[in-house]
Amino acid sequence: MKLKEIVEQILLSRPNLTCEEVFTMIENKKKGAEEFFTDETAARLVASELGVEIAREPLKLEILIQDLVSGLNDVTVTGRVVMVHPPKTYTRPDLTQGKFARLFIADKSGTLRVVLWDDKTDLVEAGKVEQGQIIRISHGYMREGLDGKLELHMGSRGSLQISPPSVVESRYPPITEFIKKVKVAAIKEEGGSVIVEGTVTTTPVIKEVVTSRNEKIKVASFELRDETGEIWVSAWRKLAEVVKDFTVGTRVKIKNAYVRKGFADQLELTSRTFTSMEVLSKPEKSPT
Repeated sequence: MKLKEIVEQILLSRPNLTCEEVFTMIENKKKGAEEFFTDETAARLVASELGVEIAREPLKLEILIQDLVSGLNDVTVTGRVVMVHPPKTYTRPDLTQGKFARLFIADKSGTLRVVLWDDKTDLVEAGKVEQGQIIRISHGYMREGLDGKLELHMGSRGSLQISPPSVVESRYPPITEFIKKVKVAAIKEEGGSVIVEGTVTTTPVIKEVVTSRNEKIKVASFELRDETGEIWVSAWRKLAEVVKDFTVGTRVKIKNAYVRKGFADQLELTSRTFTSMEVLSKPEKSPT
């Protein structure tokens, strides 16, 4: 039930009160809970204290990530977006094509993989779901993934809200807790995501490779150096087009890069779908 409807029921039962007085009582109730309550929750509490019975709607379960278990249905979870993967296609049993997209979200208790199905991937495909945002997923259901880890699935009944108005952002861990800014010399093992700043020391080499799916894609490779050392960088697909214009001496920031073993088992940085590269400065042109 919406706030307006609850207030209307209060005023019908308590005609001695004005609309302004009721809204003041609701705001005071929210302040008393450090604004943790939604408007509707605070209004229901005010109604209860006034002896006004409000019809209840089915309970929406919103709990911490650490308390989720497989098999739960009609679950509501709020968290900060840690990672966004672009949609992929799959084939249904009737041989029609569908789509799914994966996200990772986090709250103060842990992280959770989220799977969006079919038309629910539209927000991801449109680029509206971004790393660092706080989102709320309602009417989801919990399942175990193929790796045995818990997943929150959002199907036809589910909904996704970006930056819910009732959320206190400080209650969610900052995105910096999940992405480390590192110096080259500190890169010791495979994994990610990392942020690295440095200077391009070789002219990028562009190659075209064929994937296991027989897809031709471009990759650009160059060496990056900071004050602690050097490392090779591989930029794939669209980022290869960005990198091809880098010149020696360009200073760049690489966000959400992954570390892997390359040629001769040397560690290198590689791009993923959510990697970005920002030019911080370009080399000065020598006077002619």
